[in-house]
Amino acid sequence: MIIAKPCVTMKGIVIQAYSWEKKIKINLADLKRCLEDRSIKIRTFIPDMMLIALIHGFETSIYPSGKIIIKELGNAEKGKEIAEVILECAGLSDLL
Repeated sequence: MIIAKPCVTMKGIVIQAYSWEKKIKINLADLKRCLEDRSIKIRTFIPDMMLIALIHGFETSIYPSGKIIIKELGNAEKGKEIAEVILECAGLSDLL
């Protein structure tokens, strides 16, 4: 399950992946490789801390906990589309 809500502080959308069955843990190094294979530009990569990518024209911060912040986006549905790309690459498409 993913939950998308407005983030007033970052002026964008915050998306959090949740599961009752398992702990959410995104391997950022694997995610980085997958996103690069999809021609998604990686702006910043700090192993085990955060990854910042440019997805569909939006700067997107991704954390190992499954938290995703999409800056300057006001549309939660578009945010969910971006989250789908990330979760598929992270091997967590079962949460969609």
